[in-house]
Amino acid sequence: MKKRPVRFLYLVLAFLITLGSGGYAVVTAQTPEASPVASPDATPLAEVLPGIQMENLDLSVDPGDDFYRFANGGWLDRTELPGSSPAYGTFDELNDKVTAELQEIVLGLEADPSTDTGKVKVVYDQFTDEDERNANGIEPIQPILEEIAEIDSIEAGLLFQQQAQLDELGLFYLFASSALDDATSNIGWFGPAALNLPDREYYLDESEEGEAIRQAWVDSTTQLFVILGYTEADAAAAAEQVLAFETELATITTPSEAYNDPATYNNPRTIEELETLIPGFDWAAWFDTLGVTDPGSVNVIDITWLEGFAAVLEGADPDTLRNYFTAQLIWDNSAYLSIDIADISFAFASGVLLGVTERRPIEERGIFAVQDLFPDALSQAYVDVAFPPESKAAIEDLVANLITAFGERIRNATWMTEETKLKALEKLELMSVKVGYPDTWKSYADVETGDSLFGSVHSAHQLSTQQDLAKIGQPVDRTEWGMAAFEVNAYYNASLNEIVFPAAILQAPFFDAEADLASNYGAIGSVIGHEITHGFDASGSNFDGYGNISQWWTEEDAAAFDALNEEVVVQYSELEVLPGLNVDGGLTVTENVADMGGIQAAYDALLVALGEPVDENLPWFLTQQQRFFIAASSTWRQKATDEYVQYLVSVDVHAPAEARATQPLKNSDAFYEAFDIVEGDPEYLAPDDRIVIW
Repeated sequence: MKKRPVRFLYLVLAFLITLGSGGYAVVTAQTPEASPVASPDATPLAEVLPGIQMENLDLSVDPGDDFYRFANGGWLDRTELPGSSPAYGTFDELNDKVTAELQEIVLGLEADPSTDTGKVKVVYDQFTDEDERNANGIEPIQPILEEIAEIDSIEAGLLFQQQAQLDELGLFYLFASSALDDATSNIGWFGPAALNLPDREYYLDESEEGEAIRQAWVDSTTQLFVILGYTEADAAAAAEQVLAFETELATITTPSEAYNDPATYNNPRTIEELETLIPGFDWAAWFDTLGVTDPGSVNVIDITWLEGFAAVLEGADPDTLRNYFTAQLIWDNSAYLSIDIADISFAFASGVLLGVTERRPIEERGIFAVQDLFPDALSQAYVDVAFPPESKAAIEDLVANLITAFGERIRNATWMTEETKLKALEKLELMSVKVGYPDTWKSYADVETGDSLFGSVHSAHQLSTQQDLAKIGQPVDRTEWGMAAFEVNAYYNASLNEIVFPAAILQAPFFDAEADLASNYGAIGSVIGHEITHGFDASGSNFDGYGNISQWWTEEDAAAFDALNEEVVVQYSELEVLPGLNVDGGLTVTENVADMGGIQAAYDALLVALGEPVDENLPWFLTQQQRFFIAASSTWRQKATDEYVQYLVSVDVHAPAEARATQPLKNSDAFYEAFDIVEGDPEYLAPDDRIVIW
């Protein structure tokens, strides 16, 4: 998969922080004493109504013994993990539906390099034409390979770096984002290049598994270098050399969990200060090449990396840099070259790292490629056929209820002083909401569809880079979206204090206008609550309602908040997801807090939506209270390979699926009331151990 420079923006600004008690009466579960769940004979309508599907449950399991199994056992029993996927769950089911819809759209387009949608079809045809890709071989990247081959000194390597970003290469990157202290203005952000392995820990892990992964990468890179014309011996030596160089870079890289604290990435530096850190690099020429004539001060994401980079570079040689850039080029573009190159990349990136045994059909992979290259062109076509206007209005009403409920939770928080509560409520009131799709669409008029798939992809990526860099020094466009309308996801953007819900996630099983309230509030409601909570997690809480970094907490409240977050770290770190493998509570704390807050706020909003008194004659198998928690859990049901779970624990800020499906529920008192879960039950968490922040 292509590693883009914007990954740093997502990482440090929580730009895409993705899948985020009041005084309301508690809905009491109307259930017989013999069982925490009502009799299936009570309402024959249960299995035909929209919302929760009863066949997805396992009613032979007591929810107090194994709630994940109770809520999802039927689905788990009948669902097989596809050989082409490392994991498969609710999100993946809906993604498959959206992919099929996009494929129908794309196949109905006419290939025409003069229109945006026509370019989509041109590139799709290029991607799926295996014979043409094989005939082209490595020829499309030959000009860049020749430039790399001319690197005969460290100085020449730095000279290559001046234009490398435009070729999607480089030792470091520049991109645009809002200034931390002024969310209305874009500045340059500077960060290290993505490494070939997923995270620094993959380079530093001394276990047998870690060594095996690194050796598999060396073996795969050796194969790719041979295709490029290296001898077998030279290819193996070059691959080892690149691994050693990247290991040095990983050593000076800041661990991912540190980015929960914005102070980690708040490092403004002038150009003069940058020159003292990498003195041999012509910074002015680099900025000029990128079209940034007056960068002013730039924000350095990883100052530890930058301070150690010069020493790593001094220990390298021209051969190291040639092989490093070559490895970057072939790995990052493997999906757009010949099929044998793509297969080698797949075998490592999906097979070794994630445990995937089969490739998706090339037609599906072609859809994924054009999604990346032409997101707005495809989004516009998608919403025209798949997102009715009434869905947008219904979700906006639901979001409003969640914001109201979250506000009540702020007011009733026992650990906060009134001074900080007022600031939190002010931020909540200023939080903006985007639903469905943007009001305007980007143009791809300047993308040139070339004679090869790589040529077309390269043109699209160059345009994307240039458009991004052109924002430096310009006002922030608050109408921009960070996700395409066809993405089954959502996010909170701290720099804009906004929550965003693309069209694709606003459909069943997350939201269904015909479903009961509990199903919708448990599913999409908890997702909405999750994203709202991100504005008040350990990272988002450092920004005010206008998106500026700001300490709006009293010292007393900040200390209490930090202590609660540390309790969450400890609680999740005790969760074993595979034998001997526990959740990384520090890495995942912001997402765990968002999951917990999302459940609490969504449940409160459900009670408001249901109104008082609660109807005790609901035509459903389960009470609304029970259905809420089942729907919330089913959002995260998933089957996954062990390799994928290990990968998640190593690099992902989200906890593995089963933990997300159950642990937030265990911190809600209403969960125990709904299913009569009592002390001694395996799912029971003592009241003193339940953590409620929001």
